[in-house]
Amino acid sequence: MDKFLFSDGQDVCLYDNGSITRQRSKFIENYKNAALSVERARSWKHSGEGAQFRGDIRKDADDLTFAHAINGVYFTNDENEAVYSFTVNQTSGIYKMRLDDEKARETHVINSVDYSFSGGSLDAAFGMLAVSLQRNYCNSDIALFDLKNGDYKTLTDGDTLDEDPFISPDDGNIIYFSSRGAGRDGRGNFVGFSPAAICKLNISSLSLEEVAVSEKYGFIKPVVYGGKLYAIKIPAKKKAPNPLLEIILIPFRIIQALVNFINVFVRAFTGKSLASGGSNPAKGREYDSREIYIKGNLVNAEKEMKKNAKKSKGDYGFIPLSWQLVEVEGGKVIKSGIADYDILSDGTVIATNGRRVFAIKDGKCQKLTDTEKCLCVSAKHESVRKNELFDF
Repeated sequence: MDKFLFSDGQDVCLYDNGSITRQRSKFIENYKNAALSVERARSWKHSGEGAQFRGDIRKDADDLTFAHAINGVYFTNDENEAVYSFTVNQTSGIYKMRLDDEKARETHVINSVDYSFSGGSLDAAFGMLAVSLQRNYCNSDIALFDLKNGDYKTLTDGDTLDEDPFISPDDGNIIYFSSRGAGRDGRGNFVGFSPAAICKLNISSLSLEEVAVSEKYGFIKPVVYGGKLYAIKIPAKKKAPNPLLEIILIPFRIIQALVNFINVFVRAFTGKSLASGGSNPAKGREYDSREIYIKGNLVNAEKEMKKNAKKSKGDYGFIPLSWQLVEVEGGKVIKSGIADYDILSDGTVIATNGRRVFAIKDGKCQKLTDTEKCLCVSAKHESVRKNELFDF
């Protein structure tokens, strides 16, 4: 089996013949340490009776939380080098790291507080990285980076959410990606997305076409292997809630809201929760264990874990089982409950359900490793023809 990369929390992981090498993101680690140092240095201003009188009490530095994620991992033509994209709070970026030296400094590609970078693929043969560049909640574009000189250009634009670009192995000028139109009301307010369609962009001919579209399903994360197109198929519409159940739950939700309000009030003035004893499960938590934003979809991880535990014999994750990895043209389902996947050179499918990473080949599925939070996996990709965009 080929080597492959996967993320786990803030670690970039290399899987090589059963052995796993972990490299922690130095940028995320340094960001967190710097934020904690700043907060501790000025903590005296926001504690004590004076701050309490002003209503300027703030939580302890050790209680700071960080919304961080590694949302893209990629091989370069150097077997000991990887590229990764990440977000931490309001900062996003792309960096290179050494896989054979944990003390080596990371190489900066780009940082931004205006955009976030995620998903995509890297043509290792020519150093071209295609990623999604998100401008806001509703809109993102496909961007192509030339890693040799650090330059990049955007390939799409408009009121759409364009994600998960995949560079064709046959021609670096052809890029597949998923695209969702942003629906708006008469005042221009965002109301929802259309189902995701797979689009094929040919830079040489300046043509764009939809190659997979449905009113019932959305298709995300396109990958081409052996002349076939693969994607994750997601139901386009969620089931409407049961009106009777919603009415029954109203009193309980009102009580819950009142308890939460009182708890916040008590913590603001005493620094303690209503519930005494034991450790605070929220302290040090790195992300909300209940809701996770995955490829433009909000997933209630806690709820899905419970549902999957009932339906699966084992090795379940927090991705809805309705998310199916399929061969698009034939409709063959390869595995359900998939957050991300890629295909190795021998046809082995590497897939993750958030908690486990699997290898799938010839209809057989093998668990390779457990993870805490894995939302991206990546094989090495090379195109036989160089992208010509930066030659113009």
